[in-house]
Amino acid sequence: MGWRSVNPRLIDRVRSCNEQPVNLEGKYVLYWMISNRRLNYNASLEYAAEMAKQHEVPLLVLEEISTSHRFANDRICTFMIQGMLDNIRTFREHNIRFIPWVETPLSGPSGKLHELSQDAVMVVTDDFPTYFPLKAVKYASKSIHRRMVAVDSNGVFPMSWTDRIYTTAHSFRRFVHQRFVECLETWPRANPIPKHHSLWMEDEDYLQLSSQWKFNVTPFEWLWRASEPGSSGRNALSTIDIDHSVPPVPRARGGRDTAVRMLREFLANRLYRYADDRNEVTKPATSGLSPWFHFGHISTIEVVQRILDMGGWDPETIQMDRKGAREGWWNLERSTESFLDQIITWRELGFNNAFHSPEHNKYESLPGWAKTTLMEHASDERVQYTLTQIEQADTHDDIWNAAQRQLVRDGIIHNYLRMLWGKRILEWAPTPQIAADWMIELNDRYALDGRDPNSYTGIFWVLGRHDRAWGPERAIFGKIRYMSSANTQRKFNIKPYLQEYKN
Repeated sequence: MGWRSVNPRLIDRVRSCNEQPVNLEGKYVLYWMISNRRLNYNASLEYAAEMAKQHEVPLLVLEEISTSHRFANDRICTFMIQGMLDNIRTFREHNIRFIPWVETPLSGPSGKLHELSQDAVMVVTDDFPTYFPLKAVKYASKSIHRRMVAVDSNGVFPMSWTDRIYTTAHSFRRFVHQRFVECLETWPRANPIPKHHSLWMEDEDYLQLSSQWKFNVTPFEWLWRASEPGSSGRNALSTIDIDHSVPPVPRARGGRDTAVRMLREFLANRLYRYADDRNEVTKPATSGLSPWFHFGHISTIEVVQRILDMGGWDPETIQMDRKGAREGWWNLERSTESFLDQIITWRELGFNNAFHSPEHNKYESLPGWAKTTLMEHASDERVQYTLTQIEQADTHDDIWNAAQRQLVRDGIIHNYLRMLWGKRILEWAPTPQIAADWMIELNDRYALDGRDPNSYTGIFWVLGRHDRAWGPERAIFGKIRYMSSANTQRKFNIKPYLQEYKN
């Protein structure tokens, strides 16, 4: 029995990370959970469970929170720990051994993964195409002496189904419409662990292995304190070496429980007006789920399936003459189709770009026409601010300042204003390259949904990716699409937003 013996439903989501052997004398299959931090609709977990069943060994799940990456801070760690607490309960309810592990300076350079992999048949992990998870998998695949496979559970489509970068939303939308019905067969199950299973590790085996580990599991009491707002959380997090200047967001609690509640509220109260009101500033009709998608606390597959079931959708009702169009192909309500286009086409366009381009979060990845027009106007006279002034929302633009304060305070920026936020940084930075660096720096540090293919799509859209040349040609922007705070103020009722984030 090898690692390839798997349900055909998942095979296009699985890739081998190294050529190490499967350890047929191993005591368990280890699932190293680093981006799909959930039980439900998790292709990585389903694959690991199938491997454990085939090799007739228990399944061991290690959820690891790394604190060694560049933007590790209290905000990010608190959100992940809150999700980890949900997982402790959920995996206990499903009789699966679950090890919560927060990396600390005392854990050493190898970490818990290397400890546990020694007794593993094989290691299964998550295939995430950017930032720290991508680097961590590359490093681990070379340093552990067990077969490692990574499983793609990022979205509706397996990333491997595309053989190139799609440069426009329209071209990728045609791909989505062409293969959507087929891709339903690749979706992981809602509950990947069978009701009556033999994946549980007996207590004596668990205790015997525990006695061999060099380090203890991260104590539940510390996790609970670190997940709490206020002084309790600050004191707990102060013991780990991360950036403590970016505080948690009290009204954004990580974990599946919160995500499911938010999804239920969105479907009941806002989906029906999504097409018209998603960009409204006062009462935007958005789901607000992007941080929970980013940390893998809920799957976009679950959301799409819920929406299709609500609408009574059937593949037989597809309007094929609308292939590639933003509306009409699904034959569903206009707002439903608008949301599906965002959560599938636009979100997975970012994953397509990250999957095929190592430079996806670099200025050099912009299309040629965009780099040309920006360079032609790089020396144009402009109002300039320093990164410190921008970070502190110390500019002449009240709308922009409010958006930046929302990012720093709440870990998000309003959907429409995030685009304006980027356009104005392009105006104020010394060069377009520096503008890109500043947007990434601020977004990755403060945004709960930063460090994500979707975030990089938004940032580089500001600079021309997935867009076309616009006229008239303007100073600084050249042929890049222009946005202004004055137009935004005329378009929306901005006063309540300005009042909320005035200081």
